[in-house]
Amino acid sequence: MNKLLTFLLILAAPGIYSQIPFEQTPSFETSPEGHYGTGLGIADINNDGWKDIIVANGNDIQRQQLVVYYNNGDGTFPLLPSWQSDDIDYHGHLAAGDIDNDGDVDIAVSVYLGPNGFGNPGKAKIYYNTGNELEGTPSYETEYFYSFSCALGDADGDGDLDLAVACGEPYSSVYDFGRIFYNDNGSFNPVADWQSDIQMGALDVEFGDVDQNGFLDLIFVCENTDNYVFLADSEGNIDETWDWVSSHPQNFMNSVDFGRPCATSSPCIVMTGNDQLGGDGKVKQFVFSLPIPQTSPPSWESDYVGYGSGILMAEITNDGNLDLLYGSWWGPLTILEGDCGFWDPTPVYMADETSVVEAIMMSDLGKFNYQSNSENIVPDAEQGVFYLNHQIIERINSVFINNNYLDRSEYCYAELKNWISFKTHIMPNDLVTIDYEFMQNGDIVISNWDSGKGNFIYYNNSNPVGMPEGTNTGNDLLIKRISPQPATDHITVAFDKNKGSSIDLQIFDMAGRNMGSWETSANDKYRIDISQIPAGLYTLSITDGTSSTRQKIIIVR
Repeated sequence: MNKLLTFLLILAAPGIYSQIPFEQTPSFETSPEGHYGTGLGIADINNDGWKDIIVANGNDIQRQQLVVYYNNGDGTFPLLPSWQSDDIDYHGHLAAGDIDNDGDVDIAVSVYLGPNGFGNPGKAKIYYNTGNELEGTPSYETEYFYSFSCALGDADGDGDLDLAVACGEPYSSVYDFGRIFYNDNGSFNPVADWQSDIQMGALDVEFGDVDQNGFLDLIFVCENTDNYVFLADSEGNIDETWDWVSSHPQNFMNSVDFGRPCATSSPCIVMTGNDQLGGDGKVKQFVFSLPIPQTSPPSWESDYVGYGSGILMAEITNDGNLDLLYGSWWGPLTILEGDCGFWDPTPVYMADETSVVEAIMMSDLGKFNYQSNSENIVPDAEQGVFYLNHQIIERINSVFINNNYLDRSEYCYAELKNWISFKTHIMPNDLVTIDYEFMQNGDIVISNWDSGKGNFIYYNNSNPVGMPEGTNTGNDLLIKRISPQPATDHITVAFDKNKGSSIDLQIFDMAGRNMGSWETSANDKYRIDISQIPAGLYTLSITDGTSSTRQKIIIVR
């Protein structure tokens, strides 16, 4: 979100981050179309078995549409939206989940401002899925308030998805109460069922079991007011009075994520600082060991970021620790490597491309490395919510209680989150078995507020299953660029450095099949004819005998 077109110049040292499997520039960019991309979701909207990309456009600049880019069935996407809403609004952020429990994914969206812009409050709304697409006009809208973000979670312990909204408009010093709308068999009242007892300048909201009592709590991250946590009681009902408040004086925060940085750590929240209106412009972490204090300072802070925005904890290096991804307005995607709750402030990755980042999400868009897992959990106390051992969950396959299959209507979860909330609370010594698929070697998707740029995808360059193994060093053979991307009839590989030896190039499909091989001794660039290769996502392998590198390429027709 931004009102002032103040450009922030980021000077980033060039380099290759060999341990991070992403190119320095986006692998794919949607056509800008003048969109002010803000809200972001990744979910299978058209029920074809492939994750689609949902973007809410508009922000505080222009009334625009909610759009969906349908997955081509191989992890690639069209340049233009496949679907767009019939209505327009100043859209903020969104949340995805099966709200009406009919087996398909619905989308809740915050509307920051009303039709007349600043001085006119917005609302929240839901686009229900009709079976293979979203309804063109949302059939549910709330009362009016300023809201930049929303979240889906079980706020009353009954096993369905309720809608929480962050309220307030801090640019004009308009503060408001946080709100929850309870789900009643897929329907909602237009007036909030729950309201915080204090007013905030909340810009983001997230559900998470902060106190580890087996029920979801509610986190509000705020601009120019304190940040708050509201805890749920032993029945899963969230208290209207806050239980924790941040004690750090620089409370100008933008976005939040919740998770457990490693298997042995306490849960934490991370939030980006944004110093457009004040504050120190740093990313902060708050750790919640038991018992939960009424107030606490950050346990970790980043170096200066500036206009911090989207943030995500995800496992990039596959070492069991959550790494930290964040962006900023007119800044690069940045990754810090995690060490069980501590992040080295020196980035292990910083993209060359800058943009006005709004949201960051990850998913294995091509399903190349979905990993299956089954967890058996035996609680020692009554609880309604269970967390899985991986941060980003691609799919819940089945749930059993005491070896009895549980119907999908008996529990809920939000897309790409790692918790499940049950309609009937689980008793001590019950056996809960959850079969699921989690993300490994996922791709990064970014929504961009800059209307001159599209939304970005950074494809993960790790080896897909079935591809021949080999070192991915790239120490002596450095690739300057591969263009164009996407490509139709050819690609040109530009070498940044070559020792003069022979270079072997191979293109593999995602099943590991060799689609073509080439050899060159060119010192600067080499053109590859791809006109006979079908459209899709592929991996280009380049080696000179002593070093090698692999990067994903997109072929379109």
